[in-house]
Amino acid sequence: MATNLQQIEELFHRAISVDPSERSGYLDRACQKNADLRREIDSLIAAYETSSGALDESAVTLAMRVLSAEAVDSMVGQEVGPYRILSLLGRGGMGAVYLAENRRLNKKVALKFLSAEYVTDNWAKRQLIKEAQAVAMLDHPNICTVYDFEEIGEHSFIVMQYIEGETLTNLIRKKSVQPDQFIPLARQIANALNHAHAHGIIHRDIKPKNIMVTPLGQVKVLDFGLAKTMQKNLEDVTESISQLSRDGLLVGTVAYMSPEQLRGEKLDYRSDIFSLGTVLYEMVNGKNPFAHKENSKASRSNAEVISAIIAEEPSSLRNVAVNCPQGFDYVATKCLKKDRAERYQSVAELLIDLEGIQEGVVFEPRINRYLNISVAGVAAIVLLALVVSVFIYLAWGSSRKTLAVLPITCDEATVKTQCVGPAFTDSLIKALSSRHGMRVTSSQVVPALFGPNAASPQKIADDLDADIVMFGKISRGENGLILTLRTERVKERARVYEESESLTVDNLTRVAQWISLQTALQLELPMNEDDKTLLNALVTQQNQNVDAVKLYLLGRMHWNNRDGEDIQNAIDYFLQAKEKDPLFAKAYAGLADCYVHMTTVRYGKLANPEAMSRAEWAARKALSLDDNLAEAHSAYATVLMRGKWDWDNAEKEFKRAIALSPDYSPAHLGYSTLLRFTGRIAEGITESKTAMDLEPLSGPAILNYRRAQYFGRQFNQADACLNNLAKEQPNFASGQYMHGIVYLSLNRVQEATTIFEQIYAKDPILGGAMLGFVYGISNRKAEAQQVLAQMQELQTRHYIPPQEFAIVYFGLDDLDNAFPLLRKAAEEKFPSTQAVFLDPMFDRYRSDPRFIELARDVRLPLRPLDSAAANFAAR
Repeated sequence: MATNLQQIEELFHRAISVDPSERSGYLDRACQKNADLRREIDSLIAAYETSSGALDESAVTLAMRVLSAEAVDSMVGQEVGPYRILSLLGRGGMGAVYLAENRRLNKKVALKFLSAEYVTDNWAKRQLIKEAQAVAMLDHPNICTVYDFEEIGEHSFIVMQYIEGETLTNLIRKKSVQPDQFIPLARQIANALNHAHAHGIIHRDIKPKNIMVTPLGQVKVLDFGLAKTMQKNLEDVTESISQLSRDGLLVGTVAYMSPEQLRGEKLDYRSDIFSLGTVLYEMVNGKNPFAHKENSKASRSNAEVISAIIAEEPSSLRNVAVNCPQGFDYVATKCLKKDRAERYQSVAELLIDLEGIQEGVVFEPRINRYLNISVAGVAAIVLLALVVSVFIYLAWGSSRKTLAVLPITCDEATVKTQCVGPAFTDSLIKALSSRHGMRVTSSQVVPALFGPNAASPQKIADDLDADIVMFGKISRGENGLILTLRTERVKERARVYEESESLTVDNLTRVAQWISLQTALQLELPMNEDDKTLLNALVTQQNQNVDAVKLYLLGRMHWNNRDGEDIQNAIDYFLQAKEKDPLFAKAYAGLADCYVHMTTVRYGKLANPEAMSRAEWAARKALSLDDNLAEAHSAYATVLMRGKWDWDNAEKEFKRAIALSPDYSPAHLGYSTLLRFTGRIAEGITESKTAMDLEPLSGPAILNYRRAQYFGRQFNQADACLNNLAKEQPNFASGQYMHGIVYLSLNRVQEATTIFEQIYAKDPILGGAMLGFVYGISNRKAEAQQVLAQMQELQTRHYIPPQEFAIVYFGLDDLDNAFPLLRKAAEEKFPSTQAVFLDPMFDRYRSDPRFIELARDVRLPLRPLDSAAANFAAR
């Protein structure tokens, strides 16, 4: 054996010095048809290249490891407990993974055993147990599931999900990863890490070899053997290199380690982010950025790799990979920052940028604002600006729009004191009239929706032959007057934007200019001198980036509408705003407000954990930048309420937001929802009314008040107001949905059915649950089952929360299927599930012990079945 090992060692050292492209031919000649020798050398090189436990292990040690591991192959064909070993799937640093069949369940599984040399090693056994325990904490579609840990005879092993597919290493080696897969694969890997980090676990060995990709493109992250359960607060992390090493060797794979991991420093989640950046770089470029010599196929030694990770900056992906998606280089580079404070601070933050790339948001490189620009450069910029301005002016001039400004009215309380409506209307017309590309007209007719002289804003605009109409109301808030303004395109009855502003006698002109600026931004009109003066004043006062402010304003306009695609449009603008100004707290608060709604069937594309993780990161970021920002506290409160179901702390944050800005309507709206869900119905109605009074033209604020009335069993009042809302905003789908639910409470089932059929025809994901429910309670069982089948088919392509299926089963009176799904929705903390415990629609099921138990488990009140509720439940 000694002679054989010496021969192997000498040949191994010569082989690894040969360029990989020429190595196979060299070994053919050197081994001279000695198949056994060639097999040993090939195994040794493979072990060296994917080594997960050594820095500069000798060839003899590696050879012994390879040779001793061969003994494990004899397990193929054996039976261990209920498992029949079918084949060897692969080997790692300390173990081997086999395909096996569970004879009891007739199911294929993967079994991870310790290698023969480690069977009696207590440290290795503890690592195996730790891996099983770590992964058992996790339940995520992109993480390989652990079923059990077994000790049978002399064998200790993990029972895992068997995954058909290939490792990312193999796919990269075969150049099988297509450019259109880069973002989807990156997002799935990041989602798996994000889930692990949310449970306090860092992986510590992220590399392509530990990432499986199924034939359908689903990622499964494997091998949590080096995972460590950490404190969730970065400041509490105290792990040192002594906990990462054994026998003087670093644990992990050198080419994918972070600089701090190699230096033996304290580790946190950002170490995984560096490793992920290395994987992303290799996936796009085909080569590890640190393990290969530049402009060569040759591999570096481990010592050279360590030096590169600690001291060298990898080449830009844009320069080395022609298929690099726009913006992907920015993400990979940020992951690979040597200083972890400059990396993404959480995977949730990274996911936001990956989504931005997928949605077409381009991340521009930072430009030093104090950079000197040559005279020629300035001239070029000025010329470009002039060309663009002329183009915009000519484009608008060819199709000038007419905007009708209607008289700004005052509510009753304000009229009794002082109404500045006429004065503000004059200021607004003056500010808008100075714009190029738009004709402004006005009317003296005060808009009214009802009564014998009803004249809706749209009718007045039609009479004036206007394309766009602007109207509003002045009301009294806690800190003074509040202007709520709305702009609509007449023909489409589509909102351009809604805005609420504090108003005083002294600031009428400034607010009018501000409204004029926002109108120009939304309608893509050229800026004028008043705009520049206003923006410069804002930038000087608040130290903000002009472009970031403009993008933020556009985002808030879409957020205020929040119907249809508005949430995603808002996200796009907020992402661009934060890129323009990474310290802009309001942009992060806006992102949090959006992501917290992305789980709902109305807006949702994200599963609850992913959406809430992003929302929490954005809200915390906003708070870290400005702890006195009402928007940030309101956003964080919403995350605590909808994502964490932490009622007590959510209430504290809502109250803090309201204390900072008493006239910030979204804080009142969110707080009213919390009051409603926690059983304080009357308080919730009052708070909802406050939110609506602050934004009397806002569809979401009006709808929230009507929803509060519904929960207070004020069905007739809610119905009357929803009728008005339908006339004023006929395309507001969320209002239609709520109206259908109110119709059910009034036993007007056919009218409810008509509404849900209309919604379902346009959006089956939004309308499916309630249409299936009304079909079920109407004894139209076959049609309900048909809707259910289509929802199940849609679920293969789109995320649909389990509660949506539960609602259909409730309608079918199939409680054995309904309650487990409802419990699953509660366990996933799906936000809408919070409402069911007081929702009148569920009164008929309220006495079921499973309903009572679930309410107790989630710490939410269960409404007593009073006489009114009993009458409804009996129908």
